[in-house]
Amino acid sequence: MGTDMKTYDMTEVELVLAWADNYFEVKALINNLFGGPNFRQPFRMPSFEAESEYQRLRLWFCKNHVGFVPIWADYCSSKGRPIKCTGPVDGMEYGENPFLYYYYPDSLLDLAYTIGATSAVDIWDPDKQSVELIININNIFSKTVTHLKYWIEEFAEIKSQTYET
Repeated sequence: MGTDMKTYDMTEVELVLAWADNYFEVKALINNLFGGPNFRQPFRMPSFEAESEYQRLRLWFCKNHVGFVPIWADYCSSKGRPIKCTGPVDGMEYGENPFLYYYYPDSLLDLAYTIGATSAVDIWDPDKQSVELIININNIFSKTVTHLKYWIEEFAEIKSQTYET
């Protein structure tokens, strides 16, 4: 590891670890809306409880967005995919921060529309092929989130200090 490699303090590490945990919670909400992990249950409208949970997670993501985006940009750059870092939630394209698909929409119905599961924001008509694709993409993206957790831990200040002594 080169001495010019950026390190992250424990606050930043904890942010990324919490970010990953919250992503997995949103992923579980999406999976449950569309029949669970094996598509065995019918698609169902979001319940009040699911919507409340989504709103809790969404607010957390929005609150922590500005702190997370520079770390996400560093992670992408370390993987050879440099991105430009923008500010508030409204200023960043989905391609720059794919997590926005999970917390920019105002509701679970809006989320279903944004990710392509329904034909309109106010119509609950999930398409089975689209849903299967979304679930598969979520599963693939989960690997990226897991890699992000390991990556941030690799560059934590405490670990760097351990290697230097």
